[in-house]
Amino acid sequence: MPLIIIHSLLTLTTVIFVSFIILYLQDPKNKQFLYAATPFLFSSVSLLGCIQLITDHNPLFWTKIMYVGIFGYMNAFMPFISSLTGRKVNRIAHTALTVITLLFWIITFFTNKVLTLPLYQYGNYLRPTSGILYSFFMIVFFSISFYFFISLIITPVNELFKSMNYRPVYIGLGFIIITGIYDFVSVSRGRPLLPYFNHAFVFGTVVFSLSYLWTFLSQYSWVLTALTKYETLVSELIAKSNKSFVELIQLIAKTIETKDQYTAGHSLRVMDYAVQISRALNLSEKEIELLKHACLLHDIGKIGIPEAILNKKAPLNSRERTYIQSHPVLGRQILSTVSDFHEILEIIYAHHERVDGNGYPNGLKHEEIPLLARIVAVADAYDAMLSERPYRKAKSKKQAIKELEGIKDSQLDGLLVDKFLEVLVD
Repeated sequence: MPLIIIHSLLTLTTVIFVSFIILYLQDPKNKQFLYAATPFLFSSVSLLGCIQLITDHNPLFWTKIMYVGIFGYMNAFMPFISSLTGRKVNRIAHTALTVITLLFWIITFFTNKVLTLPLYQYGNYLRPTSGILYSFFMIVFFSISFYFFISLIITPVNELFKSMNYRPVYIGLGFIIITGIYDFVSVSRGRPLLPYFNHAFVFGTVVFSLSYLWTFLSQYSWVLTALTKYETLVSELIAKSNKSFVELIQLIAKTIETKDQYTAGHSLRVMDYAVQISRALNLSEKEIELLKHACLLHDIGKIGIPEAILNKKAPLNSRERTYIQSHPVLGRQILSTVSDFHEILEIIYAHHERVDGNGYPNGLKHEEIPLLARIVAVADAYDAMLSERPYRKAKSKKQAIKELEGIKDSQLDGLLVDKFLEVLVD
């Protein structure tokens, strides 16, 4: 590749990496932007090594740097899938990949087992000879890449897939495998298969990163489309309303519930239950007002979820559950643009956390979860039990109370459940 193209690609990947890091620092609890930054970090490292390899007098050192960037993708695959799908990163698998990547880096950079002397003419520059572990390392890299490629390909096409544009990242993953094999074969023969195409593997990683960027940003364009769809309805409601701030919030809550035919009146009922709990706890009027607002808007993130998923009569599959579980994150993102809602952002963000740490989106435990969010969780769970759902019938009050007893101190705060049950009995 011409040097000017490599310089341009390095500038582009570095700017994208820095942009994602800035977005992450603005909201450190949302790790999607951090995950999204990693492919561009490794692309930049590979491109830097590539440039210095052509212009510098230490080909062995800079070729090692280039492969450090390439091998870094093994550690990036799992977080990047998480940032696209919202699935939780499997910590054990990711730790294993991290250990493998670190071993690859250490062996590549500090030994001559992967790349070694003497140098030989490879196209228009000098390149180190492949070491005894080069072929093994490349096979491991291809195997890991191919595994993630297949795992994405076999994902069934459903309503959610149609709303998301995953095809670019399929192409990008395929491209990184093809260019890697091209580079592997070229190095094995001692010369490029095609003239002037000496850095195919590095180019493949950049194409993959850019295709990933396309798919990653398509998530946000999809959510924006969903929000725009309901903008007119909300605007009409606001235009007709000269009432108080709380009444305006009620209108927004009703707008949200138009998407889900099974949750009509849900937000108002949750607010009523939550207020009863808060009064039993002798909370201040200010806290109760915040709680009211949070209850009415706790499901606003569902605006960004397809109605086919919200109203699906069969049990949700793992991908659909992932998107249902994204609504607290979307809710906080939506409301963060309005200063009047800043005090309730963390309540909405954490209302599906569990005291045992198995909730979402962050797996918080006990006191890590804001008190008002724990109250909303109790009220929300109770109303869900009493409500008809597309996949089950409503429970009786007696059944709901028994179920609350069964999930206190695991899903719900036991003290709050006890207070609520006292209120229900009275």
